[in-house]
Amino acid sequence: MIFNSVIFGIFFTLVFYIYWLFLKKNTTVRNIFLIAASYIFYGWWDWRFLSLIIISSLVDYIVGQKLHIEEYKVKRKRLLLVSLVVNLGFLGFFKYFNFFVDSFVQSFALLGLELNPTTLNIILPVGISFYTFQTLSYTLDIYYKKMEPTKDIYAFFAFVSFFPQLVAGPIERAKNLLPQFYQNKKFDYNTFRSGLLLMLWGFFKKIVVADRLAIYVDEAYGDIANTSGLPAIMAVLFFAFQLYLDFSAYSDIAIGSARTLGFNLSTNFKRPYLAFSFSDFWKRWHISLSSWFKDYVYIPLGGNRVSNAKIYTNVMIVFLLSGLWHGASWNFVIWGGLNGLFILVFDRFIIAKKTSFKRRVLSSLFISSCWALSLIFFRAQTFSDAILMFGNLFASSDLSVFNFGLAEQEFKFAVWLIIAITAIEIIIENKDDLYEFFITKHFVIRWVVYAALVAGIIMFGSYGVGLNDSNFIYFQF
Repeated sequence: MIFNSVIFGIFFTLVFYIYWLFLKKNTTVRNIFLIAASYIFYGWWDWRFLSLIIISSLVDYIVGQKLHIEEYKVKRKRLLLVSLVVNLGFLGFFKYFNFFVDSFVQSFALLGLELNPTTLNIILPVGISFYTFQTLSYTLDIYYKKMEPTKDIYAFFAFVSFFPQLVAGPIERAKNLLPQFYQNKKFDYNTFRSGLLLMLWGFFKKIVVADRLAIYVDEAYGDIANTSGLPAIMAVLFFAFQLYLDFSAYSDIAIGSARTLGFNLSTNFKRPYLAFSFSDFWKRWHISLSSWFKDYVYIPLGGNRVSNAKIYTNVMIVFLLSGLWHGASWNFVIWGGLNGLFILVFDRFIIAKKTSFKRRVLSSLFISSCWALSLIFFRAQTFSDAILMFGNLFASSDLSVFNFGLAEQEFKFAVWLIIAITAIEIIIENKDDLYEFFITKHFVIRWVVYAALVAGIIMFGSYGVGLNDSNFIYFQF
C-alpha cells in the first residue's frame, strides 16, 4: 500500500476514526489495533513477508529481555549475535544473495575461470532495510546499556511495525518512539492540523513536482546513448531534485500521518541543498540513517578519538556501507565512496557557516553540484551507463530539452516549481518558526493556502501519462 493511492486514503481514514472514536482509554487495545493496521498496510503488498517482521520483532523482544539481566560479557555478546544473525541474515539473503554470487563469479572470470552460478528469483521485501535497522537499534541500545528493555510486547511490536514509517522511514530509535506507545493519548486539534498540513505538503511535492521530474529523468536515463549536452545536464539536475522531493515527501507524509495519531517522529530532512559543508549535508539528508551509521558503526569503530588515518578509514567504511545499504549494486558502493571522499577531500577547504552571503551561496552550489554528479551512479542501471552519462554531459547535442517526455510548457513549469520550492526552503532556513508564523494568520489566509495546495495536486499532479512508476523511490531500498 502506497501513500499516493486511493486505497491508502480509505485505509488511513478508517484507522484514524477507529483509533480516536473507539479506542480512547486502553493503550494496550490501541497498540494491538495499530499492530493489526500496520500488518494490513504492509501485507497489502505481499502478506507472506509479514513473517519476517514478526520473527524480527519476537527475536529482538526476547533478546532485549535476556540482555538486560545477563551480566556475563561472553553471553551478552552471544545474545547480541543472535539478533544480528537473524536480522542481518534476512536482509543479506533477500537483498544481497544474488549480488554476492554474481560478484563472486565475476571475480573468478577476471582470472580466466568460468563458474556456473545458481541464483534465485528472490523478491526484495519492501522496507526491509528500514525496519531491520530500527529493530536492531533497540537491541544495540540495550547491549550498550543506553536503555532498558520494554516489558510491553504489544508496544514493542507496534514500535517495529508502525505503518506511517514502516517501509521508508524515518528509522526511529526506541528511545524516541517506543515510550509513545505507553501514553494514553488525547486528541489535540492543533497537532492534528499541523499533521494534515505536513501530509498535504508532502503529497504536493510528490505528485506535482517529483513525479513530473520523473517523466523527464526516466526518458533521459532510458536512452542514455542519445542523451547528451544540455538534456543530459538537465537530467542530472532534475534527478537530484526528484530524489530529494520524492523521499522528503514520503517523510513528510509519514511524520504528518503519525502526528494526526498523536505520535512524534524524527525529522528526516533539513534543507540539504542549503548545506555549508559536505558534513553538514549529511546532517541534513536522510538524518535518521546518517545518525544510525554514526552511532552504531562510526563511533564503535573509534569515531574521532583515533588517529587521522583511522578517522579517514572509518569515514570511508561508513559511506561504503551506506552505499551498499541503498542497493545490491557496485554503483551504489561507488556512490557512497564518492560522498565519503567529498567529506575527506573538500571539507577542509569549505567555508565555515558564518560567512558572507555570496560565499555561502557558492559553497551550497558546489556541494549540491558534486552531490548531483554522484547521483549518476545512483540512478544509472549499470556502471557503463553511468560512465556514458558522465561523458555525455560534455558532449555537444542538437536535441532540444523538450524532447524528453515534457513539452516546452511542462518543462518550464517543472523548472519554476524547483525555483519556488528552493525559495521556500531559503525562507524556512532563515525563519525556522515559519509554521508557527503561518498558523497564527487569519483563517482565510490559511484556507487559501490549503485550497491552493489541494487544487495544485488535482490540477497539476502527474497521474500516469508518461509516468512509468508512481511509487516512492526509496521503496526499492
